[in-house]
Amino acid sequence: MSVDDDIRQAGMAQRWGFTHTMFLSDPGGESILQPLELFDPEERGGIALPGMVIISPGGEEVYRYQGRDFADRTNDDDLFECLDGLGLDPVDPAPWTGADVDVPEDLRGFFAPDMFGPYFRGNRFGAAAIGGRLEDKSSRAIAREHRVMSAASLEAWDTWRKRS
Repeated sequence: MSVDDDIRQAGMAQRWGFTHTMFLSDPGGESILQPLELFDPEERGGIALPGMVIISPGGEEVYRYQGRDFADRTNDDDLFECLDGLGLDPVDPAPWTGADVDVPEDLRGFFAPDMFGPYFRGNRFGAAAIGGRLEDKSSRAIAREHRVMSAASLEAWDTWRKRS
């Protein structure tokens, strides 16, 4: 979910070949992102913060991750541990690709799949370099967290590419 319109959402699905991920549009973040406190009104006129919320079948929130900024992501291990703990059967949702939306060619280039690797490699090395300069433990921990997240994203990316 993001503040992007339906056309940009469909463009993302088509660019990346996501066939079992539904992209939802929440312009201004008013319907869902703001009530979930996953909205940054200061960044580019308002964007979604990276986040993950897991709701149990009983309707209670059992996991929440809220990124500090656009580059902050959750740790997959924590996410999967929570999901495994729910003991639910896996689902195989109906395909959704946004194919019913006419996506202009000029939207297809935004964060193209071939940029994923360089983006997260840059994040990983930048966090390592900055982390080495920091003196206080708290700031070093944040830099390390970002480096680990970037490395995990690259590992997931490599796995996904090998399957595709």
